[in-house]
Amino acid sequence: MPAFVLSWPIGIERILLGVFALLAVLGPLCVSGERNPGRTVAAATHSAAGLLAVFAADVITLLVAWEILTFAAFFLIRSAKTRAVAAGSNSSRDDTPAAAAYWYVAAQIVGAALFFVAAVVHFSRTGSLAVARLHVDAQPFIVLAVLIKTAMMPLHGWLVSSYTAASPASGIVLSVFTTKVGVLTAARLVDFSILGLPVLTYIGAIVAVVAVVFALTQSSARRLLSFHIVSQVGYMLVGVGLVAGGDSLGVTAGLFHAGNHIVYKALLFTVIAIVSTRLGHDDLRRMGGLARSMPIVFVCCVIGAGAIAGVPFLSGYASKELLKLAAGYTLPSRLLTIATVGTGLSFIKFTYLIFLAPPAHEGLESRDPADAGRVHYALTTTAVVLAALSVVFGVIPGTISGITDHRFFAPAALGAGLWPLGTSVILWVILRRPLVGGLAQHRSYERPVRRLLTRVGPPFLRGLARVHEGQPQTYFGFVVLFAVLLFGALFVAR
Repeated sequence: MPAFVLSWPIGIERILLGVFALLAVLGPLCVSGERNPGRTVAAATHSAAGLLAVFAADVITLLVAWEILTFAAFFLIRSAKTRAVAAGSNSSRDDTPAAAAYWYVAAQIVGAALFFVAAVVHFSRTGSLAVARLHVDAQPFIVLAVLIKTAMMPLHGWLVSSYTAASPASGIVLSVFTTKVGVLTAARLVDFSILGLPVLTYIGAIVAVVAVVFALTQSSARRLLSFHIVSQVGYMLVGVGLVAGGDSLGVTAGLFHAGNHIVYKALLFTVIAIVSTRLGHDDLRRMGGLARSMPIVFVCCVIGAGAIAGVPFLSGYASKELLKLAAGYTLPSRLLTIATVGTGLSFIKFTYLIFLAPPAHEGLESRDPADAGRVHYALTTTAVVLAALSVVFGVIPGTISGITDHRFFAPAALGAGLWPLGTSVILWVILRRPLVGGLAQHRSYERPVRRLLTRVGPPFLRGLARVHEGQPQTYFGFVVLFAVLLFGALFVAR
């Protein structure tokens, strides 16, 4: 197959295409309300690159889509006003738009270099560029590329810093495409196991839990949502990684969860965009009491929080049910259950602090920017549409996913879905005061840990700290290293 070939997606990928297409309209519409034409064009270009990835029928076109995503996102992040929306105190200088944009590009260049090496090795072994499982010799390279693209820990620093530094509406667009294109790439190209264990499945399950723990400590709403992107993408990799064990249900479940995640995570970023535009910040400790003044946004937030927590009859429930079914009674499945409990607890806290806690903010009207009406109209419309879609995906999951032989709402399935949520509620009742009080006293634990690792940790741990921190010199060092690997792969391919 030659390069630059497009084809219509089949199966569950059609759902991903439909959700991408919807957000390719709604996302730039929200960004246009910020009255920055260049940023709107970048948002539209970023969205178009996501659509191109779904249509790509060869690895070169897919790689081109990766690169367009990268450089459009660079402008989206870089063009944000410095500190336009103040974050919680656990943000740092690393989250300024300029620094975050360059880290984003550096990380993506490393991922793209690895992808290119994988494509060269695959072509040298098979003579084909068609989108399919890559040759076994190319698998280590494409796995590393996917781990960077999907922001798996400890390679997640670029995502958290950039999604926090971008403008509120830009965060909606960024939350949709990059990591999900990485998941799509894994579903199409990766078939990798070690000692019979599907590598992506185990990595995804572990990260799903660890990222939730990080999210629970955040005082910045957008940092919290960013860590939950990392966690939820871990769920997706659990599914698509199961292909190494010959499980097609896992791939369907992983991509179905990707479609669900796009809807409810874009909804939650939209909610925060509306609130932060009104208040001038995204600090959870300085919110509260907004349910009465913003009832529509409150209802949309409840739907989004319920969907990501896996409440039955909302979108996230069915895909999580399928993921656990595909993984069986194994360690990844149990880890996903633990992550679900933590996610429920996190979003009870999230909704409470923004809408139900005693007000901790100043008057709303005095903080509204001059163009808030236009911004709120686009954002509120988007929130309502996405909330409705979260309900539709939750009510008819079999029709959406194509899995019609599974009883999503049988008593046993509902019970399996409800008990983690019940556990989350019980933990909230027990831990509410320390969770909220600890957040109020919270200062970033990440930077002291990095300093400790740098001073006393062994070389390997110090290296992990630098990767986690996202230092540009580290990422560009990787670029040089993988350029050497590239030339080595080209030499071997001769």
